[in-house]
Amino acid sequence: MVRFFTIGVNLLNNLFYRLTLDLTTFAAMFKTAFVTILGLPNAGKSTFLNAVLGEDLVITNPKAQTTRHRIKGILNDKDYQLVFSDTPGIIKESAYRLQDAMMGAVNESLDDADVVLLILDGQFPKIEEFEAYKDKITCPLVIAMNKVDLVQDQEKLQADIDRVKEYFGTELIFAVSAKENFNVSGIIGALVDLAPEHPAFYDTDSISDENVRFLVSEMIREQILTQFKKEIPYSVEVSVTEYNEKEKLDEIFATIFVERDSQKGIMLGRGGAAIKNLGIASRKRIEDFIKKKIFLSLTIKVKKDWRTDDQQLQYFGYIKK
Repeated sequence: MVRFFTIGVNLLNNLFYRLTLDLTTFAAMFKTAFVTILGLPNAGKSTFLNAVLGEDLVITNPKAQTTRHRIKGILNDKDYQLVFSDTPGIIKESAYRLQDAMMGAVNESLDDADVVLLILDGQFPKIEEFEAYKDKITCPLVIAMNKVDLVQDQEKLQADIDRVKEYFGTELIFAVSAKENFNVSGIIGALVDLAPEHPAFYDTDSISDENVRFLVSEMIREQILTQFKKEIPYSVEVSVTEYNEKEKLDEIFATIFVERDSQKGIMLGRGGAAIKNLGIASRKRIEDFIKKKIFLSLTIKVKKDWRTDDQQLQYFGYIKK
């Protein structure tokens, strides 16, 4: 009886060892990488990330400097997890402290990157704008020549690709159109090939590490970028002060901060028309994203010169405490 029991234990141990070995081998085969998306304003970084995720996670707009924060988007597959960091567009000279903080977010994301994905506008690559960043990129580099659907002269495009190859010293260059979802899969394949073997860092059901409040505030700011002109969109910050999840209707209360009383008047509009239109557009954008009806309340407040005030920038999350 003891002999059979011993044999049984040995068989179980052997099965457990094989199972552990199989799981270890499986885990080793899984790949994970932190991918920093780098580029100039309006190169299409956010549009590319949305195309990768198949979800309008990050806001997009033709206006420059739409992206202010470093925002993570997570692409999950049974064999890999790619954690993308969408970063603000690179600018050479900052006009105020907010832009300093934005460029700080870019540099921070480069420090954490396993791979850098450089998005260039295929119409106007402007590679000389990246001279200061060439030495900062110490990990593998993949380059996307974006917006090729808008390029009429294919010979010029090929010449630009050759010039980019020589300038950055990499063969991993892809002609893509994020807007048309052309060759996005080719970029993903290259990134997975470069990714190190490692278990997933985030839950494989997640598409971002950002909370819903932040994403909602960005969606409201996206509508401000669309509806208002000149300095208004750049003088605005949005904060969701209250988010109440309910069975049928989520309640969202948000405050829009501006720098001047005159800007508050413009955002309100005659008889409150402007703020009403903003609320309608913002509510639709948010409902499309969370797949649920919402009640949205918008309030406008003045925080004088907040873009140049370190304390206010810290409050809004641009500068770490």
